Amino acid sequence: MRPIYLISQTPYPGVLHIPILKIRFLTPDIDFSAYHGLVFTSKQAVKSLEPYSESWKRLPCMCVSEATAIAVRNAGGDDIRMADGYGKSIPESLSLEGSGGKWLYLRPKVIASEWVETAREQGIEIDEAIMYETVCNKEGVFSPIESNGVLIFTSPSSIDCFMARYEILPDQKIVVIGKTTQKRLPKGVDATLSDSASVASCVKIARTIANY
Repeated sequence: MRPIYLISQTPYPGVLHIPILKIRFLTPDIDFSAYHGLVFTSKQAVKSLEPYSESWKRLPCMCVSEATAIAVRNAGGDDIRMADGYGKSIPESLSLEGSGGKWLYLRPKVIASEWVETAREQGIEIDEAIMYETVCNKEGVFSPIESNGVLIFTSPSSIDCFMARYEILPDQKIVVIGKTTQKRLPKGVDATLSDSASVASCVKIARTIANY
């Protein structure tokens, strides 16, 4: 069986974790009373709200996926709506909410999706607050990666930080969480695309490959 390596900021049970990323949280001033609701596209965005008052928990929360919705619920949010797992589905989900007011997208410093502009073109009012940034974990001591390993990449930045320290070898197999991440791979590197935008789906595919 091939070893499986998860190239990410957080671990997942049953696979080897390479913590190539770390999160730096920011604390911009936010008046939550100015917004109808909040948009979350990651669990890190939920965690970024820890220093703030609990007033945000009373607002409708549009979550990109079930995993993000669970994080919001665990943090105390109870008015939760959900898109289908991809950023491009958020404008349609917001449209279904009607014209209740302005939304606030709690976002990372660097984003790969253009869904915000799509939402604005559809007449949806939305502001953005940069809550965190993903940076390479340059101080970490990581396990050696076998030449026949299965590598799981969960974001474009996970590929960037991996390539700054390692190289992708010919016998290694690649699983990516989405098309945006896939596009960041070096030219000529093939990858298997996850069935859904979740680490659980990536791991399931990687295990099938590892046992092949």
